[in-house]
Amino acid sequence: MKGEWSFLDADPYKVDELCKTLGISKTVATVLVNRKIDTVESASLFLQAKLKSLPDPFLLKDADKAAQIVIEHIKNKKKIVIYGDYDVDGITSTLLMFQFLTHLGARVDRYIPHRLEDGYGLNTYTLEEIATNAGDLVITVDCGITSIDEIAYAANLGLKTIIIDHHHVGTEVPPAVAIVNPHREDCEYPFKDMAAVGVVFTFLMVMKKLVERDGFFTGELPNLVEYLDIVAMGTVADLVPLLESNRIFVKHGLTQMRKNQRPGLQALANVCGVKSLKDITPTTISYKMAPRLNAAGRIGNAIKGLELIESTNFTQALQLAEELNLTNEYRQQVEAEIFEQALEKVKSSNILDTKNSIILHSDKWHPGVIGIVASRLVERFYKPTIMISVEDGVGRGSARSIPEVHIYKILEQLSNYLVQFGGHKYAAGLTILEQNIEPFMAEFDKIVAEQLNDGVQSQATEIDASLPLKDLAPDLVVALSKLEPFGMSNSEPNFIARDVRIMKQTIINRAHLHWKLRAKDSPMIFNAIGFGLLNHSDRPKIGDLVDIIYFPKISTYGGNITLQLYVKDFQPSKS
Repeated sequence: MKGEWSFLDADPYKVDELCKTLGISKTVATVLVNRKIDTVESASLFLQAKLKSLPDPFLLKDADKAAQIVIEHIKNKKKIVIYGDYDVDGITSTLLMFQFLTHLGARVDRYIPHRLEDGYGLNTYTLEEIATNAGDLVITVDCGITSIDEIAYAANLGLKTIIIDHHHVGTEVPPAVAIVNPHREDCEYPFKDMAAVGVVFTFLMVMKKLVERDGFFTGELPNLVEYLDIVAMGTVADLVPLLESNRIFVKHGLTQMRKNQRPGLQALANVCGVKSLKDITPTTISYKMAPRLNAAGRIGNAIKGLELIESTNFTQALQLAEELNLTNEYRQQVEAEIFEQALEKVKSSNILDTKNSIILHSDKWHPGVIGIVASRLVERFYKPTIMISVEDGVGRGSARSIPEVHIYKILEQLSNYLVQFGGHKYAAGLTILEQNIEPFMAEFDKIVAEQLNDGVQSQATEIDASLPLKDLAPDLVVALSKLEPFGMSNSEPNFIARDVRIMKQTIINRAHLHWKLRAKDSPMIFNAIGFGLLNHSDRPKIGDLVDIIYFPKISTYGGNITLQLYVKDFQPSKS
């Protein structure tokens, strides 16, 4: 087995209320209640996910103020520079803002920092360059909320700054002319967990309204719905919860992706082995497309990822996509080496027995890759993890966490050890002087221990409900598909089916199990695939009876429409 199995216990009263009021099946209602989507109103909004259900964008604090400032700069032909971040959320946020302002005739430029040369967020020498080149307004997207000194420096240079960010807001805020961030305590926007690209899109909703009222722009304003494919890319890539506004962005964004047929995204999909944009899912974005775009920012220059997405020439886009693919392959090699080194450090120490967290540092690690390695260590050991790359006495770290530990809040408590930090509940970045690493490690682990009380437990596989194979009617499978798109905080449901017999077993790519299955009480034969289950501790053979945790999907592979069971885990049946 991969781990322990844990059965979720949905409130039967709430399940029954959703079934009766919304006319949905007990299975679908059970999944919704397990996800805490347990009122008629919240379940209805979740299932419909209509664009008109997005909250009033004017609730986003400072959005109207910032939009008015931008409009005045456009009207007065003053130069605007968009300053983004080097990950997928950052480049999609930059592209969205750049394309909208360009459409309005703004004098606008964009800048994506180089991870190794510039570091995260604003830097003073780039601000000096912007000021020297007659820049007047800097709009930060996906960064800026922690750049207090840099934004004060920009003001001294005569630069106005607008911050559009989604990272947690500290006790002190930068002296920008406007700060658009749903995490502000005085922000009434009801959904706080948008990616930066979602915040930018919401801001553009406000700006479009104000442009219409002002009347200075006489052309046809952009249809913001056509930007939603870009919003979906950044939202999924940033691993924010796919609930509420994010769910709406991604659901409609995937539909828009098929309509827009952007050559850049088509080329990117092709090098990922995906023939058509109609086959793109959040999983495709997370595990195939986003890593290639992120590779540019991790190892090379992130602007190449932006140029790929905005490309209108498929041949040129394909060349860029193939270049990013090669960069990603190199990134994978570097990552594998660092991961093995990190594993050796863990195994040769007493970290797993004596610590509630993992903090590792080295002067031989590439700072652009350590975040991925930290994620893999969390997945392997289920402990909050920080990887730190040290150079010239300064460490740059990437932190990843588990649901029980809010990593950003711990960094807030330990800010006296840090030069700079920023992030979310599950992921954060930090800068620390080398001499502070050891005391920081001790204090960090102490706080993690306090938050966990009884220590870190292994992650259990949560089961939503029992769903025998004989009950897999086509209408139920279609109804379950209405819960898509799946992702953070809205994972694929897990169902259990017991006493299933393996009629045929094939090994695929030395890692995956392909089965033909039949339940004892059903004559039907079911196709099933278990990704990565070849090395399962209870290796089965043909004829065995097993209990499976699975999710049913409609597969269109090879142009054929079939029912496929995706098996997450299994164990020998007790019978």
